[in-house]
Amino acid sequence: MSKDFDELIRDMDLIIENVDSFKAMAPRAPQPTAEPPAIHYYDSFCENIALKVVLKVLLSSVDKIVKVQIANKVEQEIAQIEQQVVRAGGGPVAAEDLAQMTHYVRRTVSDLLD
Repeated sequence: MSKDFDELIRDMDLIIENVDSFKAMAPRAPQPTAEPPAIHYYDSFCENIALKVVLKVLLSSVDKIVKVQIANKVEQEIAQIEQQVVRAGGGPVAAEDLAQMTHYVRRTVSDLLD
């Protein structure tokens, strides 16, 4: 243990003696910086298209009875959403917005189930 301590003291003495020469040394070359990765922006349009494609593939293997059941379930969900908005006093969703949303859902489901 004392030998390690003696070596540490000797190394510190050498550093102190050579401080001036260390200061005179040329600066190190700057390290090359890696370019940051490209920023990914959320793209809801592409996500919607991808989801539609996946759903279309999944639904293509479903028989007609199941497709009718899915369509009926979607209509039930739309009715529940409308009732919740009415009970909440309209909230931030205007009637026109709700109509547009439900129309979009119906059209999308129709496209997927055909």
